[in-house]
Amino acid sequence: MRQPRGLFITGTDTGVGKTAGACALAAWCRRAGVDVGVMKPVATGGRRLSQGGVRRFVSDDALRLAQAAGTEDPWALVNPICFEEPLAPWIAARRRHTRVRLQAAVGAFRRLAGRHDYLIVEGIGGLLVPLTARASVAELAGRLGLPLLLVTRPGLGTLNHTRLSLEQIRRSGLACEGIVINHAAPAPRHRMARVAERTNRAVLGRFAAVRGELPFRPDLFRRGRAPGRLADWIAAHADGQWLRRLTNRLTSS
Repeated sequence: MRQPRGLFITGTDTGVGKTAGACALAAWCRRAGVDVGVMKPVATGGRRLSQGGVRRFVSDDALRLAQAAGTEDPWALVNPICFEEPLAPWIAARRRHTRVRLQAAVGAFRRLAGRHDYLIVEGIGGLLVPLTARASVAELAGRLGLPLLLVTRPGLGTLNHTRLSLEQIRRSGLACEGIVINHAAPAPRHRMARVAERTNRAVLGRFAAVRGELPFRPDLFRRGRAPGRLADWIAAHADGQWLRRLTNRLTSS
């Protein structure tokens, strides 16, 4: 089997906007005519849904990814591992007297790769969130073999968090496509906090390619035109040359 193509979307922290970035990329690929699949290999805080007569926990992140990409793949592939309690996966699994089986996630990934030309995979939390007693998100990303796109915050603290994440990517031997700065919250009221947001991008660009800076959009996932809104959002604020290179690589092969 050929090496699957795609991106693994990770973040410096929980709540940084990985899902918004991953959904926007999926929607943009879909609009560009790319056969894109999506995946949330491991999730917590899921709700029980029924599909084909089978009930299982599914993450809202996975639901949003599937909507953005316009896919109808089974939840067992899109979100193969999901727990109800919104905890770190290792803890959630221990509380259910079970464990996270990385091979199940890898197997689902391989099956999705056989269905689609390109995969957008969203991680959980940051790179060192524990999935098992020994394995973290970084190890799962390594087993999937996709380059990483790191989503980071714009404000105070992001320089440290982003550099730590980039260092972990390097230590893990993973490829990195760059970073996306996501404004997941409204602009801060304090003047110096706004100065930090304006100046951090230039500093972050010294350590990795900045592929875009996405402004705060609280309406991204409202019912109706969500996929189109997401595609417009990233097309307007991401590096256009990078997006075009991505599409050209896919449609010309």
